[in-house]
Amino acid sequence: MLAAQHRMRSSGDFVVVRRRGKKVVIPGAVFHIYSGMYGDSPTRVGLTVGKDCGNSVKRHRVSRRIRAALRPIVNELPVGTGLVIKALPQIHEVSLDSDLITSSLLARVHR
Repeated sequence: MLAAQHRMRSSGDFVVVRRRGKKVVIPGAVFHIYSGMYGDSPTRVGLTVGKDCGNSVKRHRVSRRIRAALRPIVNELPVGTGLVIKALPQIHEVSLDSDLITSSLLARVHR
């Protein structure tokens, strides 16, 4: 589980990050990154796993896998970044490797 300081809770924050942030697509997921959203606060992450990803058990498993992959890299993102992840139905077939996520996100953030 991500630390409480890294969790995005406000639906308004989800909307802002998805509208203004940069979009990164990897197999099985779509990432929206908005640098500088929170000023000097820690990076915040929000997850969206819809019913198209399966029943409740499968959706919660996907959420746990995503959080586990993000835990080691959340502190590598710039301070104040907002990150929203939308899981796609193909996520069950993909290995969520934190190296893949790290390289994709960091390359996009620093562009």
